[in-house]
Amino acid sequence: MVNYIGIKKIKAERMTRGDYNKFRGWNIPENENPNDKGYIVKYSDGYISWSPKSVFEEAYDEIGNKPLIDTVVLMKSNDYKERFIAEYQQLVIRYKGLKKMLDNWDKGELSFVPTCPRSTYNMQIKSMADYIAVLEARAVMEGINLWEV
Repeated sequence: MVNYIGIKKIKAERMTRGDYNKFRGWNIPENENPNDKGYIVKYSDGYISWSPKSVFEEAYDEIGNKPLIDTVVLMKSNDYKERFIAEYQQLVIRYKGLKKMLDNWDKGELSFVPTCPRSTYNMQIKSMADYIAVLEARAVMEGINLWEV
């Protein structure tokens, strides 16, 4: 078999299996527990289904909780501008993470011992800053708003 990964933006809210069946106007089968926790899910095409809590939470993350994951839908877009925005946003997120680590290093507050010399991290953060500047210049030239999607 071939491995796949699914990426889609959905709407969902918590709902028990019993409440979902009531929503649909269905009787609950005897072999199903109406108290099972889960989510009602609405897909972009309007299709609605119910998913058990563990299955749902393994597959989905709420937008806003994990900034890198929030850019995934843009990464797979057919629109190059949206892919460009994802590239920029991911770079900025990673830059800020490295900057925070280096600031903590300077304050003697790291929770680990880095394996690379500081000069290597300095080269990395400089390269990232230069890359950000190039993407920002290109965005201006191409009329791309980097934070509005």
